[in-house]
Amino acid sequence: HLMKCNEILLLMIILLYLLLFYILTCKVWPYFAYPNYFKKSKIENYQELKKIAKKLRSNNNRKTVENVFKYMTKNYIGYEEMFELKSLKTIFWIGDFKTNKIFNKKQFLWCHNQNRLFISLLFHTGLFDKKSILVKRRFLSSFFIHQWLLIDLNNNNSIKVDPFYKIFKKIN
Repeated sequence: HLMKCNEILLLMIILLYLLLFYILTCKVWPYFAYPNYFKKSKIENYQELKKIAKKLRSNNNRKTVENVFKYMTKNYIGYEEMFELKSLKTIFWIGDFKTNKIFNKKQFLWCHNQNRLFISLLFHTGLFDKKSILVKRRFLSSFFIHQWLLIDLNNNNSIKVDPFYKIFKKIN
């Protein structure tokens, strides 16, 4: 009987360590390591990005956001490959989150990189400034910590944009 109690205690300790590892890796680590949480993300500024941004610009803000969203979801992969080993290995990549080396290459990108690109493209269309784009965060309702964008269209309308999960939704 004592043996069963020890086994149960050991199992509980292992589960507790796994839970702690999960919380540190998937919830706390990103807050300190990735842009748009404690670290502020910068607007990317290179010619190829500016060129694409000008092509995606439309005569109105909503259509421009839609064009950038279509571009992002066509060129970058999100949740569909989130749990693949090659994607999971990139959780621990920190430091330089510049996008010029990955621009226009169809590949998996975490939400923070997709948002950095999205914001940079919108900014370089000339129709949006930093104040019109809010980075929103979700801590508990997803496996990993997550962020998406809320974009003000200047006419009492906003759009929730999440290229990682392919969400484009009018708010108001």
